Amino acid sequence: MRIRRIGAVAAIVALGSLVFVRIDARAWDTSPLQQIVTAHNEQCGKNDLPEGAIQGDVPKADQDSGRAQKGYNCGLELLGHTQLLKSANGDTRAAGNANMAWAGHCAYVAGSAGVNVAPQGKPNPPPNAGVAVISVADDGTPTFLSTLRSPGSLATSETLNAITTPQGRSILVIGQYGNDIVSDPKPMDVYDATDCEHPQLLTTYYWPENIHNLTITGDGKYVFATLPLQVVDISGLWATPPTSVRYVGDVQKAMDGPPVATGPTADVYGSLPSQARPGVLHPQDASHEAWPKPGDDGTLYVGGQTPEFEIFTILDIHDWLQGKGNPVVISQQSGRGHSVRTATIGGKPYVLHSEESVFGGAYGCIPQEGAPFVGPAQPYLTDISDPAHPKTVTEFGLEINDPKNCPQQVQAKENDSVHYHDVDNPTDTTFVMASMWNAGIRLFDVRNPKQPTEVAYFNPGDVDPTSAVDLDHAWGHIRYLPDKGQIWFGTADGGFWVVRIERQLRRYLNLDQKNKKHGIQNPKLAANDLGRPGTVGADLQRPPWGYIDISPYYCTLSGLHPA
Repeated sequence: MRIRRIGAVAAIVALGSLVFVRIDARAWDTSPLQQIVTAHNEQCGKNDLPEGAIQGDVPKADQDSGRAQKGYNCGLELLGHTQLLKSANGDTRAAGNANMAWAGHCAYVAGSAGVNVAPQGKPNPPPNAGVAVISVADDGTPTFLSTLRSPGSLATSETLNAITTPQGRSILVIGQYGNDIVSDPKPMDVYDATDCEHPQLLTTYYWPENIHNLTITGDGKYVFATLPLQVVDISGLWATPPTSVRYVGDVQKAMDGPPVATGPTADVYGSLPSQARPGVLHPQDASHEAWPKPGDDGTLYVGGQTPEFEIFTILDIHDWLQGKGNPVVISQQSGRGHSVRTATIGGKPYVLHSEESVFGGAYGCIPQEGAPFVGPAQPYLTDISDPAHPKTVTEFGLEINDPKNCPQQVQAKENDSVHYHDVDNPTDTTFVMASMWNAGIRLFDVRNPKQPTEVAYFNPGDVDPTSAVDLDHAWGHIRYLPDKGQIWFGTADGGFWVVRIERQLRRYLNLDQKNKKHGIQNPKLAANDLGRPGTVGADLQRPPWGYIDISPYYCTLSGLHPA
């Protein structure tokens, strides 16, 4: 921990004086490729409002002139928007949106109000805190219906997920966001969201350890929580008669220590005999998001990020889930792991993964090895054809994060790092959707996985017309609906957005042919569809309670223990 902290502090001090010193961190470099692909071939509509000269930039000049308040878009046109401040029944809700889940024609957007920060403290949710329920009409018009205020939903931030099983049952889980692995047990609400506009609370379960992220297996049987990595079986809730949630266990405690420890601490201690190594080589918080292999509950892709470690792990927990043995590490290597999703490109399996760096110091002139504290974070694609020997193929991102553009980035006070990301289809992947903080959401064509190319974006920009600048933050998971061509996402200040892939981008990505291949109807678009300008049509107002600074709810502050 001491090594990582010194490097981060040095970078921050250098940043304050605008003198940047390259940190020599090659011994634990998590970007073995040593290059970042920033290719772009944007497919803009005639009426779109594109960015300026630097990909991903919101220039200081645009902020001063008011241009940034119109937003930036290319290839994605706005269909609908709600700021999530007042529901259809009149309930108010604090600004400060976080992660998103979805089921059917509904989205569920978590709030950051009242979450517990690190060092760990008790949550203090205001009366209007909770998870927003949004119904989206076929034409993309969203309606904010209500706010869920069950125990887990009052201080949620990132800790929610939803799934619709092959049998048609939709399940929503919402938990109390926690950053400290030794903190008190956290509540998780389990909803039957099959009637997605009126999700029914089935139970509130208290995990015996901290929870931070939640994911549900495709069959709806298991829920994985992280920080530390734990599993519960919720299938009993659907039995007749129903039974309670069953705790399966803590995966990390069931392992006999990871065979590989990466990061600066491992550099120091890795040469010591195993009996002399400190316990930090088996970190209990070496997980951030765990993603099950589609159709396979027992194979788990785990991304971990802590101040000491960046670990990407592939686990076999088939036998352990049945009580027949311990988890088996298929492979474990240095690799970013804040967000984890699977992809299949040209018939070959990949994992899409990244770290985060969103704490006000995510500037491109600071090495990314300073993340998650400072420096940019951008997505990686790793080939997992041989799961015992994963191979990172590419890192891709934005020109604004190039060190040569750091003066403009610092002047604009913008951070343009990825936070969460998703793909259009995990079994037949064409594009990646990345929430990239002040740069909005970005679409990358990954049909050539060695050369991802950005083709579209939508950035709400400056969403506060009453101040000089309040750049919005896109940082949650993103949904794509192939039959409607719609993309749903939330932003911290702007609310909930529905955009549509424009005709020229559909042609470029061959999406009509892809839908036909999978038996999916194509959206009906006007022949003269030329796009729409920026955020025109969105009614953006300053929240009566003001904006919420979400940076204190940073994911990896749990690692900030005394050295």
